[in-house]
Amino acid sequence: MLNSVKVKSALKKVRWFYSINAWLKSKSLQSEYQRTIRYYSEKNSVGTFESLLSDRLRNRTEKLKDSREQIRIFFVGTDEQQDRSGIVQALSKLGKLEYFTRADGGYGQNYQGSVAVRIRTNAERLLESFSNFEQEKKIPDLLIAQTWGSYIDPKALGHVRQAYGTIIVNIGMDDRHLYWRGKVNGESGGTYSLIPYIDLALTAAPECVEWYLKEGCPAVFFPEASDPNLFHPMPENPKMHDVCFVGGRYGIREKIVNTLRRAGISVIAYGSGWEKGRLPTEDVPKLFAQSKIVLGVGTVGHCDNFYALKMRDFDGPLSGSCYITHDNPDLYQLYEVGKEILTYRDVEECLRKVTYYLANNEKREKIAKAGYMRAIKEHTWDKRFQDLMILLRHQG
Repeated sequence: MLNSVKVKSALKKVRWFYSINAWLKSKSLQSEYQRTIRYYSEKNSVGTFESLLSDRLRNRTEKLKDSREQIRIFFVGTDEQQDRSGIVQALSKLGKLEYFTRADGGYGQNYQGSVAVRIRTNAERLLESFSNFEQEKKIPDLLIAQTWGSYIDPKALGHVRQAYGTIIVNIGMDDRHLYWRGKVNGESGGTYSLIPYIDLALTAAPECVEWYLKEGCPAVFFPEASDPNLFHPMPENPKMHDVCFVGGRYGIREKIVNTLRRAGISVIAYGSGWEKGRLPTEDVPKLFAQSKIVLGVGTVGHCDNFYALKMRDFDGPLSGSCYITHDNPDLYQLYEVGKEILTYRDVEECLRKVTYYLANNEKREKIAKAGYMRAIKEHTWDKRFQDLMILLRHQG
């Protein structure tokens, strides 16, 4: 096993092999997506959203409707840095929040070892947590997770739902490309495997709503968001950077940044592989606020024409800086593209627009202000979860 890891690490340093491998992965990803689109285009619906949700909840929302009692929420997260960028803070405002920890006290579902060990250990830990809640008479009314079949045995979620009456909601930020996520013990390792055991799916990919509904699972479009207490304009700090980018250095990301730099544009880049390395999470908001343009890359993995929404699509505008990213069609449901944020279809268009708006301060700042106003009004984690609670309280 160790030799295998060393071989893979060495091969990644061989540029031609790395490029071919990245190309094969991107093609496989997009082929699977197209197969899924075809599959669900031929599958009949089994019910409306309202009927499916009502059937799953079965009058388990009474506690949520009682304003005299504080609801109990249990959050099952994975990435602590991501989750503490607004998700945990927003959930804590809705009720008494507790979150999943490992037996060693560490945050989230990440365990060292095989996938099988991770799945089993997370499931056991979840059931242990609820056993403790029961003894303390503090059973959560609502469990919100961001998980997959390759992280936890879905049957554990089903047991919590059945034994304790807890409402189970899962957030799928990566459904477009991780809905199936390969096979684990003959079952899907993605969010698909959760469908029989949850009450509601929140998906950041609009077309995936139909996938869930056709499997008999209620789902709503639930894009990522941001936290205005973290990301916000900082007028006391000068906009000292022309362009900033935060993210790993690979594929189209490297090509975009290098193209801008070769054209004489100053781009400060942080992340694995870049000359400055990683930027501490707590320093990202200041970097964004001090940049004239925040550069986003909307592609998935090594693809150059397959997109997904990113948290940066909301952090960037909320920082009060002009935000530019790939022309992902999903963004048109969330912003007035061209007036609130900018998009590009290829590297050359990115260079043209960045060059133009760096030279036109008034137009750039007008877009930045409009993007901020849209984000603060509609794209905060507080609003996302408040809307979720309204939805759940109107059921049953």
